[in-house]
Amino acid sequence: MKTAPPEVLLIGPEIEENLGLRYIAAALTAAGVSAAIAPFDSSAQLPSLRDLVSAQGPRVVALSLAFQWRAHDVLALAVALRESGYGGHITAGGHFATFQWSDILGAFPEFDSLCLGEAEHTIVELVAALAGGRSLDTVAGLSLPRPDGQPFATPPRPRPDIDALPEPDRRGIPAQCLGQPIATLVAGRGCYANCAFCCIAAWHERAGGGPRWRQRRTDAVADEIARLYHRDGIRIFILHDDNFLPPGHEPALARIDALAQALERRGVGRIASVVKARPNDVTAEIFAALRDRLGLVRVFLGIENDSAQGLATLRRGVRREQNHQAMRVLSELGVFVCFNLLLWDPDTDFDALETNLAFMETFAETPHNFGRVELYAGTPLLARMRREGRCRGDWMGWDYTLASDAMQRVFDLAMTCFYDRNFGDDAAANRLASTRFDVEVARHFHPGRFDPGWLDEARRLSRTLVLDSVRGMREIIAFVRRGGESTVFAQDLRPRLDLTGRIVLDGAARLEEQVQAGVGMRCRHHRITAPIR
Repeated sequence: MKTAPPEVLLIGPEIEENLGLRYIAAALTAAGVSAAIAPFDSSAQLPSLRDLVSAQGPRVVALSLAFQWRAHDVLALAVALRESGYGGHITAGGHFATFQWSDILGAFPEFDSLCLGEAEHTIVELVAALAGGRSLDTVAGLSLPRPDGQPFATPPRPRPDIDALPEPDRRGIPAQCLGQPIATLVAGRGCYANCAFCCIAAWHERAGGGPRWRQRRTDAVADEIARLYHRDGIRIFILHDDNFLPPGHEPALARIDALAQALERRGVGRIASVVKARPNDVTAEIFAALRDRLGLVRVFLGIENDSAQGLATLRRGVRREQNHQAMRVLSELGVFVCFNLLLWDPDTDFDALETNLAFMETFAETPHNFGRVELYAGTPLLARMRREGRCRGDWMGWDYTLASDAMQRVFDLAMTCFYDRNFGDDAAANRLASTRFDVEVARHFHPGRFDPGWLDEARRLSRTLVLDSVRGMREIIAFVRRGGESTVFAQDLRPRLDLTGRIVLDGAARLEEQVQAGVGMRCRHHRITAPIR
């Protein structure tokens, strides 16, 4: 039997479960509005999405405009929908839409509205207003165009009670790793820190008033995990909270203890968990409790920078010794950790760069990547750079020049030589993090079949890649200081980096095959979204 088309089609990235869209889908469903989710993971999907909208004719198309770097794709889709004759309501939401609503509506008349801040209640009221023929300026939390070309915002909407929201829509086949199904969830929203470069902290600072960081009730989180465990067979839980742990040693331990007890009462057995944390929140007691009571198998640690200059520019609220102590504690506990380093920021000098390279060397067995701080909409760092007249570009994408000509040359050469390794479709640094995750899942769920040699090989591959990256970066630094010819230098260095990268990727593929054969299970790291009929 043919399924009726959805009233609302939600479109956004779904490489992992897009909890933003899935919370909105659940809110619409709870309000009696049919909703569907269509993945938009690359620009290549634009034609098929345009055709899908034409075939389905939903009343509302809602686009995810969270990631600034994907804004061109999302805006292009809105244009393509109108050019193909779609006459329904087009809206969008997310961090970028919230900060740049006036520019977007002024430049793209294809949009009928934008949702500002957390939009579960906003979009439900938007759909109800459209169905009832009510003016949209009665809906709080929207930005709307005017005939005179001057967009305006309706009154702000208070942040929702996150414990009262319906649990996210879980349609589709879950991702899995070595036979263990995976689900993502959040135990809270926002962040208690206030980093200068972070659009998430800035978004929660501005959107809707109230505290920037909110935790869900422990019982509500335990109920969601228990349902996923018993109903869907989920065994790996990726907590996407920017801060899973509350600040302070005792509050963090109390949170872990309360959740562990609540899960035990609900009959939840052996699970694995993944969390994010700041270095200043890492203690041996806290992370031993996470490992032993909540099955922690990976932590993404917010290192970001290890130089005093970089930590100050980024306003991290973390000291260098806290970075090192956190890494040592996690290593001693045998907890898999990964991180990113922002080697370049507007104030980076050669001493800061060398400090960060030394950090990479020290922790070479830990998978990590490196790049530059970008200027995201709404952030204090962007505001500072605009005040100083150091930005170029516009609201669609800001760029900047580093503090010295020499450092700019280092960055330009690094991007030329390291781009594929760090940011390509099969970036070696990211691949090694995925490979190591497979190893850790095997160790956690299949101890009888686990080969300790797999862990040794994962560490060896990471060490090979990281030490090669450090050598390459130091070659670039020495070359720039000598003042040589960039083109010839890059033509020599890049092939050498690519060769090591290919060797590491081949080694990662072999290791993944060994792990999967050893436990008798394959991996699928992405959720397969159910087709829209």
